[in-house]
Amino acid sequence: MPERRASLRDRVALWAIVAVTVTVSFFPVVWLALTSFKPAADIYAWPVVFWPSPFTLENYLTIIRESRELLRYIANSFIVATATTALILAAGGLAAYSLTRLAYRGRGVVLIAMLAVAMFPPIALLPSLFDGFLRLGLLNTYTAIVLGHTGLYLPTAIWILASFYRTIPMELEEAARIDGASTLRIFWSIILPLSTPGLIATGLIVFIMSWNEFPLALVLGSSDAMRTAPVGISLFPGEFSFPWDIISAATVLAVLPVVILSAVFQHFIIGGLTAGASKS
Repeated sequence: MPERRASLRDRVALWAIVAVTVTVSFFPVVWLALTSFKPAADIYAWPVVFWPSPFTLENYLTIIRESRELLRYIANSFIVATATTALILAAGGLAAYSLTRLAYRGRGVVLIAMLAVAMFPPIALLPSLFDGFLRLGLLNTYTAIVLGHTGLYLPTAIWILASFYRTIPMELEEAARIDGASTLRIFWSIILPLSTPGLIATGLIVFIMSWNEFPLALVLGSSDAMRTAPVGISLFPGEFSFPWDIISAATVLAVLPVVILSAVFQHFIIGGLTAGASKS
């Protein structure tokens, strides 16, 4: 009986921790969504009005009527995130395969070095990246932002893919080599089909990180035509006011594509990451 009571207390404590964690994590998102449906009077009211009364779509209509730039910002984010994801999967897939399946000296050192690079804050890379792209004449271009994001997130993608490739049995490659298959043939015909969940999971993670990235996009794409959604929305405030109603609606519209993408491919994300977490 005491053991059952202790087990019950442990479960109650665990669920309490989970409930607090979920509440703290999701409260800002819920508050943002509700704020986007509030009239301006409710946003600045005291005491705080949590629930919109009444619900209004005026903030979204204002964005659509007066802030057509938001569509361009979202389009820029989509172009940058898509190109970054494609480039990282192409380069990272080959690099992860080389580091996990081919035998040569220094593989561990390279993986540790990439992990160290991944820990660098983006702000520390900005001066050198800005100077380099300025000399190349690539500032305010998709090329600069995509290459910047690629360098920033490639190490993370390689680590995720490397952990996934380790779960694929070596016997499959050995049998293919006996049949005369080359390394690239093995990678294309065996490794890629078997690692599809991992590639999709890595691609979605990279896409979301690139979509949300702010410092590099702000500095490398400072012109209005090249601003991504996070940068464009951050510059919405006027000279003498901070329009929380418009910013909240714009933020919801900007994150909606990522939310839909994550919801649709959620099982790929979870399946890909858990498959790479343990070796079968």
